[in-house]
Amino acid sequence: MTAPIIIFAYNRPAHLRRLIDSLLQNPESADTDLIIYADGAKNPGDQDVAAVADVVKNIKGFKTITPIFRDKNIGLAANIIDGVSSTINQYGAAIVLEDDLMVTPHFIKYMRAALDYYKDTNAFSIAGYTPKIDIPNDYKYDTYAIMRNCSWGWATWQDRWNQVDWDVRNFAEFFADDKAVNNFNQAGNDLSTMLLKQQKGQIGSWSIRFCYAAFRLQMPTIYPVKSFVINGGADGSGTNVGSTSKFKTVTMDALNEIRFCDTLDANPLILKSFRRTYDTSLQRRIINIGKRLIWKILPR
Repeated sequence: MTAPIIIFAYNRPAHLRRLIDSLLQNPESADTDLIIYADGAKNPGDQDVAAVADVVKNIKGFKTITPIFRDKNIGLAANIIDGVSSTINQYGAAIVLEDDLMVTPHFIKYMRAALDYYKDTNAFSIAGYTPKIDIPNDYKYDTYAIMRNCSWGWATWQDRWNQVDWDVRNFAEFFADDKAVNNFNQAGNDLSTMLLKQQKGQIGSWSIRFCYAAFRLQMPTIYPVKSFVINGGADGSGTNVGSTSKFKTVTMDALNEIRFCDTLDANPLILKSFRRTYDTSLQRRIINIGKRLIWKILPR
């Protein structure tokens, strides 16, 4: 069964329309099942949420279109966890997008091929986006493996998704282990702090919990060397990413034969460049160390 595309939307009709238009540039859209989970309004009569519903109702060009409108606002994390769970348990795999993204004309082809190639490997998920990083001149593949997930256009399989402990029940044991925390932070020293914030209820992120599950299982994410996704939400319209050019990337303009990497160990040079995108400043690092020390001292 071919993996469907799931889109999660809320209150950005122009962004959603832009994403749909970019998907329709993929020839494979005509034989793709599209499922859209549109979150409900926080306040009755929200015109932007109503406008999103109008966009959804007028989508054409896909094999099937299944709109699911939430009766109330449940938030992005709950919307994604519930929506992906419902869909992936029906199809066995899923390709996931949020409404502020844009995709290239080869996005669906790449995601389908990667899902098929890595299905029986130790990969946890497939990334459609990659940051602009340095790839060694002698690197001969179109993909690389990193122990950090991507939430900007991604895919996974039912058996991986259903291994995630969304309650992170062993968090206290993990966070007290310096070696484990340092290993988790190998692909960016922001990771453990994000997980702490999620556990304290300061952020609702589903993605950091998905990332932590992959780390515990030692199952990496597969990234393309050039991106099939552009993050259009770094324009100040989103809640998690402000207005920034930090995540601008280089896109894959042509796609013939895909040279998938066979080793799922991170290439040291790629990892070093990748990490620079996500590592925090020295000042922020000191603050985060302080937060961790306070957490370890205070009674729970």
